[in-house]
Amino acid sequence: MTKHQKIQERRLIQLESEFLSLLLSCLRECEQGRWGLFGQNDHVDPEVLYWGWPEAKRLRNLAEEIRSLRSEFGETNETCERFIQLCSLRGANVLGEPTLASDFLASLKNA
Repeated sequence: MTKHQKIQERRLIQLESEFLSLLLSCLRECEQGRWGLFGQNDHVDPEVLYWGWPEAKRLRNLAEEIRSLRSEFGETNETCERFIQLCSLRGANVLGEPTLASDFLASLKNA
């Protein structure tokens, strides 16, 4: 393993730790009724004037960065991939964000 790979691996461990901690707190808050974690209503407030949630934005950025670093190692992080997949859901028949958060939390507890 090269020095660059070791640095990337340490960075990845830090990012995943921060991601998991932030994910759990955001999921709990979303489960209680706060919208904006999965971006289902981003089209209503594109400038983020009314429903801004900096932690949710940070979480999405972390997930993308983890995905990018993991791909360099030829791996994936299932939790990040699940979160990114939930963030991509759109449409009239998609469950609401609090329900998605509750289901995601339950799946994390059962894993």
